Amino acid sequence: MAETKFILVVEDDPILKNLLGHTLAGKYQTLYASDGNEALKLLEENKPVLVLLDLMLPTVDGFAVLEAIRSRTDELKNVPIIVVSNLGAQADIDRAKSLGANDYLIKAEVAIEEIVGKIGSLLASSASE
Repeated sequence: MAETKFILVVEDDPILKNLLGHTLAGKYQTLYASDGNEALKLLEENKPVLVLLDLMLPTVDGFAVLEAIRSRTDELKNVPIIVVSNLGAQADIDRAKSLGANDYLIKAEVAIEEIVGKIGSLLASSASE
């Protein structure tokens, strides 16, 4: 039997989390974390194939989560990460990309369908590597 492949959604906004959950249902198995500590715990336990990561989170912020993932020494250090954040300043975008984000989407400027499209293309390109 094929191993279940999860997408980890790290988002503390219940409305966006719910919207993403409904949109991704049927396409992907999803796990949800509302803060950075929970995200790192779920990452360890479930080994997701992709992470959707908000940056403004309680306890541990998304930048720290991104840094923690990219500093790992196992295969999870290369998991595709799409940052989906309200932080739209170029400095924040540059920082996230320099820490290893594969893509950066600004919540106010992106449709949910575009997020799903980015997930599909990142998973397709990482499967072909």
